[in-house]
Amino acid sequence: MFKPLAALRCRSKIRVQLLLAGAVLSTSLVLGSSAHADDINWRQYEGTTITWAYDIHPYADAVAAQLPEFEKLTGIKVKPELYPDDSYWSKLTIQLTTKSPAWDVIGTGIQPAWDLGETLEPLNKYLEDPKLTSSDYDYKDFFPALTSALTWNLTDGQIEPDDNGKVWAIPHAFENIQLFYRKDILDKYKVPVPTTPQEMGKACDALKAADPKITPLGVRGVRFWSSIHTAAVSIAKSYGVQDFVVKDGKLDSGLDSPESIQFHKDYVEMIKKCAAPSFANDNWYQVVDGISSGRTAMAIDSNMFGFWNDVAGQPASGKIAFAPPPRAPDAKIFESNIWIWSLAMNSASNQKGAAWMFIQWATSKKVDLAGAVAGKLVNSPRQSTWADKSWVEYASKPEFNNFVESFKSTQDRAKLAFTPRVGFSEAMNAWAVAMQKMVSGADVESTLHDLAEEIRSGL
Repeated sequence: MFKPLAALRCRSKIRVQLLLAGAVLSTSLVLGSSAHADDINWRQYEGTTITWAYDIHPYADAVAAQLPEFEKLTGIKVKPELYPDDSYWSKLTIQLTTKSPAWDVIGTGIQPAWDLGETLEPLNKYLEDPKLTSSDYDYKDFFPALTSALTWNLTDGQIEPDDNGKVWAIPHAFENIQLFYRKDILDKYKVPVPTTPQEMGKACDALKAADPKITPLGVRGVRFWSSIHTAAVSIAKSYGVQDFVVKDGKLDSGLDSPESIQFHKDYVEMIKKCAAPSFANDNWYQVVDGISSGRTAMAIDSNMFGFWNDVAGQPASGKIAFAPPPRAPDAKIFESNIWIWSLAMNSASNQKGAAWMFIQWATSKKVDLAGAVAGKLVNSPRQSTWADKSWVEYASKPEFNNFVESFKSTQDRAKLAFTPRVGFSEAMNAWAVAMQKMVSGADVESTLHDLAEEIRSGL
């Protein structure tokens, strides 16, 4: 019987000491350019066509670039459907909740997967079947904290964490939240790297005084949960903010607590001083464009954005450096949210066998490593990739500045900042709307009170 290794689970952290220590392991762990093992019939679904949906994202690019290999290996035709971030998540919800079979394989993050529930196909039986899963797939090679986060049961319509429960998706990549900055700009104007929202405000004032054309800080602000899961929640956790708390044995919102009120006052002040006038419309695309072009001096977002723009040949190559996200002024250490990209199967798919072949191939050691050394699949979820000399040497090139060092120090603190529950998106979307209101001038305390009451009414 297939079971994830419960004894190895670490639900709160993924310690990068383990990742980098693994670099000394034998590179025989990695398939490299060798062919996939032939202990299964890769062509058992030959002639099938499946649709794979994903966010427009370099992680999708890493797989798309290798699709001809999959189609040659299996005889399965893959139709990619890639959409911009906010529209993708809306389309995903509609496709799955209406039980449409149009999308066979989907890309999802850990938090949205909570809301999708049984619209996803549990993958245990595919992983257990030696006729469907190659012996060299090696599920245990994924970092245990990632597979643990994607394993749970649903009890009375709510998530019940269980290391031996149903596997709802396979890790494809993961991210932590960091501050990354244009080293050339901060050095030019002698602005120190800020460590708190208050220091960030001072840095922004100095940058605007030195060059009014520069936007000091890029950060997401759209009315969507993605603008909360990056900068906002990472900094909020250092203030002691909890999205949900248990009171008198019942789940309750924690967003009108004294800690939350103080965080939001500081965060809103930071946004007003630092972010672009377009804040309310900015998603990660705008954050990346600003930092890569040099129009923006700093950003708080997923760490791989800085890495991608440091790649040789990019306009910003070698100019972006990394630091942990800002923390509360009285906090001893920062906090960083974690995001897990994964591939999941639509339970309404009519091509489940072919869909599994694609998921298995796309998350295999070979495809994962190839995507990493191509500069696309940063923060590999597989231990073997981090043990491979080609990836470690590539990620440590001078143009990436302190990427590996900062990844290590940040990931040691990184963990899921949200409470696993069905209903995540609705509550977090409401938080994003409230954030916009506060940045636009609404009273912080009364807005948070209204937000908490709205969330309570949905519990």
